[in-house]
Amino acid sequence: MNKHTFRLPHGAWFNEKELELRLPSDWHVDFADIPADTRKPLSSDDLQQRLMEPIDSPPLDQLASRGKKAVIIFDDLSRPTDVAAVAPLVVEQLTRGGGVAEDKISFVAALGTHGANTLIDFTKKLGSDLVRRYPVYNHNPYENCSYVGVTRSGLPLYINDEVLSADLKIGIGSIIPHPFNGFSGGGKIMFPGVSSMESVRGNHARIIADFQKRRVGRLGNLGDPANSSTAEDIEDAVRLTGFDFKIDILPNSRLRAVEMVAGHPLAAHSKGVEMARELYKTKYYGNADIVIANANAKSSEALIALLLGSTSLKTSGGDLVLAVDCPAGQVVHYLMGQHGDNFGGSLWPGEAIFPANIDRGILLSPSPGQRFGLFRRLHECSEWPEVLALLQDKHGHGARVVVYKDATMQYYHNSAEGGDNNA
Repeated sequence: MNKHTFRLPHGAWFNEKELELRLPSDWHVDFADIPADTRKPLSSDDLQQRLMEPIDSPPLDQLASRGKKAVIIFDDLSRPTDVAAVAPLVVEQLTRGGGVAEDKISFVAALGTHGANTLIDFTKKLGSDLVRRYPVYNHNPYENCSYVGVTRSGLPLYINDEVLSADLKIGIGSIIPHPFNGFSGGGKIMFPGVSSMESVRGNHARIIADFQKRRVGRLGNLGDPANSSTAEDIEDAVRLTGFDFKIDILPNSRLRAVEMVAGHPLAAHSKGVEMARELYKTKYYGNADIVIANANAKSSEALIALLLGSTSLKTSGGDLVLAVDCPAGQVVHYLMGQHGDNFGGSLWPGEAIFPANIDRGILLSPSPGQRFGLFRRLHECSEWPEVLALLQDKHGHGARVVVYKDATMQYYHNSAEGGDNNA
């Protein structure tokens, strides 16, 4: 790969490959890389070792015992967690030596307020063997959630009944930068992962109000957990539900685990965030005529790549290329998504979310019809040469370009470097 040719991870979950981009030699190009990609992926033995040496918790085989019911909560395809690499190890630990019986184990997809998964989705996440052997359920935020108490912020908390019915509650997720929480992972798989619409709405409304008060835009707390106004709600959800054990993968841009933490949901997450700060920090490049924002790890929530990428454009405006290969399209979000020409979920932001300095959005995708709400400045292209022709026609020689390797899992090491997220 030379200074003007890039191969980016692409097609996660569906058609894993590399997207090759060749840029004109007279363009000035800055490449925002990901430190996690310099790390060797963990082997199965490495994952097993981390599982057997949990943080602030007994190992799973000690938590398990005959007669107990266990539920394993896992995230959906909008998250880069290779659950299938870890879940069989978890089941083996639970059932070892006559521990939890096979018919006392179930799986619940922590959808939050996302749309339901299909058997295809379950199989991609868990693997065909676990889907065949165990019941796997979608979380329903509208029904079958019971009251467990009130958080310190005064939020009534309702949790999935299948999760609450279990004696042993285990979660499998990942830690990458997140706009609301600073970093994902930890107790977030419980709240909002398997919480009611009422609880999630109250929490998310407070977060968005905090963003507006601080004038930080929708990138909000990306990579900065100290400003999270939801951390106490998550901590209280862990306590109120008796959430026992959490496994968090730290993936590279190709969804391979380069680190993993396991143990108590809060203690393990704290350790994982320390690692994530180094693995996903990105040098900030600004004042660009063109930004190419690849979206792979969270390709079905590619809007975050658009928002991050826009901060590198000139304040006077430029072109943003959003590279997405997600045949399933963008994830359904019942709380914050658009569901009609002029309406959406109760926290749908309308046009307000789209940065004004994107003169032209160019969607590079082999799957047409990716929808980003009311974003009207979007030109669809299926192949890179078509995109390049559009860019050269407008910018000519000497254009300044920033390329993000995967803008769905990167953050600026110093958030102030990114300037005004409302740009």
